[in-house]
Amino acid sequence: MKRILTVAAVFVCLFQTIAYCQAGNDVAGNAVSKLKTLLTDHIIEKAYLHFDKPYYAAGDTVYFKAYVTMGERHEVSTISGILHVDLLGKNDVLMQSINLQLTNGTCYGDFALPFNLQKGNYRIRAYTQWMRNDGQGYFFDHFISVGSLSGIAKNSSTANAAPPVLQFFPEGGNLVNNVKSRLAFKAMGPDGLGVGVKGVVIDNDKTEIVKFASSHLGMGTFEMIPEDGKTYKAKLTFADGSQSTVDLPAIAPKGIVLAVNINDPDKISIEIRANRNYYKENLNKDLSLVIYSGGAVRTVKTKLDNAVLGVDLPKSSFHTGILQVTLFSETGEPLSERLTFIQNQDLLNLSVNADNTAYKAAEKVHISLNAKTSDNQPSAGSFSVAVIDENKVPADENTETTILSDILLTSDLKGYVEQPNYYFATVTSQTRSDLDVLMLTQGYRRFVWKQLLNDNPVAIAYQPEKYFDIAGNFKTKNGEPLVGKRVELLSVDGGPVLKQVTDALGNFNFPNLVYLDDTKFILKTETDKGRNQAQLNLKKAEPDPLIAGRDSADSKYNEKADMLAYLSGNQKEGGELAVNGSGKSIMLKNVIVNESKTYKSSNLGGSGHADQVINGEDIKNGSTLAQALNGVARGVTFVGDVPVLANSGGTSFGAGTVDAHTGTTMSSGISQASMLVVVDGVSMQAGSGINNINPGSVATVEILKGANASIYGMEGGQGVIVITTKQMGSNDIVSTEMSPGIFSIVPKGFYKAREFYSPQYENIKDASQRSDQRTTIFWKPNLVTDAFGNAAFSFFNGIGKGNYRVVIEGIDGKGNLGRYSYKYKVE
Repeated sequence: MKRILTVAAVFVCLFQTIAYCQAGNDVAGNAVSKLKTLLTDHIIEKAYLHFDKPYYAAGDTVYFKAYVTMGERHEVSTISGILHVDLLGKNDVLMQSINLQLTNGTCYGDFALPFNLQKGNYRIRAYTQWMRNDGQGYFFDHFISVGSLSGIAKNSSTANAAPPVLQFFPEGGNLVNNVKSRLAFKAMGPDGLGVGVKGVVIDNDKTEIVKFASSHLGMGTFEMIPEDGKTYKAKLTFADGSQSTVDLPAIAPKGIVLAVNINDPDKISIEIRANRNYYKENLNKDLSLVIYSGGAVRTVKTKLDNAVLGVDLPKSSFHTGILQVTLFSETGEPLSERLTFIQNQDLLNLSVNADNTAYKAAEKVHISLNAKTSDNQPSAGSFSVAVIDENKVPADENTETTILSDILLTSDLKGYVEQPNYYFATVTSQTRSDLDVLMLTQGYRRFVWKQLLNDNPVAIAYQPEKYFDIAGNFKTKNGEPLVGKRVELLSVDGGPVLKQVTDALGNFNFPNLVYLDDTKFILKTETDKGRNQAQLNLKKAEPDPLIAGRDSADSKYNEKADMLAYLSGNQKEGGELAVNGSGKSIMLKNVIVNESKTYKSSNLGGSGHADQVINGEDIKNGSTLAQALNGVARGVTFVGDVPVLANSGGTSFGAGTVDAHTGTTMSSGISQASMLVVVDGVSMQAGSGINNINPGSVATVEILKGANASIYGMEGGQGVIVITTKQMGSNDIVSTEMSPGIFSIVPKGFYKAREFYSPQYENIKDASQRSDQRTTIFWKPNLVTDAFGNAAFSFFNGIGKGNYRVVIEGIDGKGNLGRYSYKYKVE
């Protein structure tokens, strides 16, 4: 019979005085004390990005709002003032990197995608320097799908791929003889996605023990009681008809199992189950439970005076989020652990009122928002709003990454979660059950108890960034420091003149500066007249974190069923914006600079591996890039603006056309494949032209042939033209000596987000004269509710009819999260 434990512990908050279960309870008290130290001395930051739509097309602008939180209650961060956001391309090439200024834990920005960008999945990651102390575990790292009408890629065949696999995860960590245990399982196909599976467990006598079947995305659970002397296998049948047999995990001859049941919507039921051998050996020894969630902890102490012990806790004692239950022996050894997820009604309550339930095309829409906390108090917070035409951009709400799913769940899980918002969109007993299985299979803990209890603190290698510093030192040409020299810093755009004096090593530092990208400064120092001139050495910024590869299911590009229709409308949208407003532009991306070489290169083989290098200064005055390079790039001719290697006799092909799908040029009966165009490390589609790049923005152009082009594989078989723009991927400061002691410097500053283009229609007649192919109808990243929790916004519908979808996400100053999604009809 199960003995019900009395909860003698006091519910405490880790940021208040810790209350212990009983006097002398060193195990629970020590664990809680160490946990408190970790959470106060090493507060975590998390980043989340809300995008304007779920997927994009080449030529789109990707708009996003960033939310950075701190601590276990997800309050808006006051730790960092700078958020770094990177756009990564094929093979994790850094395409663009921007710095955004955080204000009350939020900021917003954008990335413009080139019109000739290859289709595929692209990564966007966001992080602060402080996050780097935890590796990349709390970086926001998300794939966006980008489609294109030209050269739509085919998914790689899985005909010869590996068969599906299945893993078992015993609850609490281990299977123990003669103890009822719950096993979770997950079946995955070769693409990393869950696959349906059913099976039967048999013992070594081929006796059937239990049947099981997956219930959600290849995941499920079953219960069994392992017996002494038995071994077990599972005979599996996957959804594709393939079959397999796998061994169950090893079974411990003695031990203890921790089981957690969350099926009751009001309480958490915890059981401690010991088998006979363990029970006899540890009779009446102390056991301690530490139950932790979101900065709050309960501790429960008991004696092992029964083989089955149980305790119930009200769910209302905990905030929505991951709950971690750990069982300790009386010597402080973690015996068993279980992670689950608590869902309470403690999120922001967002309500929306629109002036109509249905609208006409191009009609103005007025929407008001009210935000309240779970205890019905008005909430002043920061929100972002996206409105999309769902006929053009169909969205599967279950698969979306949202502020709730990311901050509360997936940022603390390991592995790819296929449908993160499924567990939050509509909460039911079934979604709760499926979420619990996810926690059993992919649960991840922030800390490891053994490491924590052994006093192994997390190393603090990176300090928070608030603002920018411009620092360095001055030396003579002979390498001697310029000591005690006055240094002045001023912006060419005006503002105060900052002054300092160099120290004994010639160092200077202008801290806590705020400036935008491309801001030009003048840096001046005194020099001895007629003697050695000053040499400036600027302090380099912290190097960018290494880009960890992600060979996971979400890295694989899958053509959306409605992508082609979306892309067709997207082309028309580009033309509309070109006439009426700037929502799209050619992205001049940042690159990684190889400082050991003498010129700037984004060549995959590195600088110094080209048949010809053309300096951007030599072509900057060309009317178009193709015109500027014509006659300068040796052995290269242009069909329109598409580069083609001339034949061995040097014959020019002259005017011609290019097949957009194959990249083959056709002129005067002669066919030849076009060169591969690489812009800042990113390979463009076959047959891409180069006139969408301003000659004045080019740093270098490299012509690669033969052996030098071979690094690009078959794509480079007809030669490669590598174009590197003047923008830089790192935070290094570009400097130029203007005259002795006077330097012009251009540091990398804060990115200024572009304004979302939204037409203002006077009437329907005005609208009918435009094509208005917008897919994102409205984007507002800076919606703020007042002290009463109210805010309002308005916009004009597009001319497309059907369902429009409104998504609002945000956070208030106390860390309360909210999301609201609804649809309205345009007739």
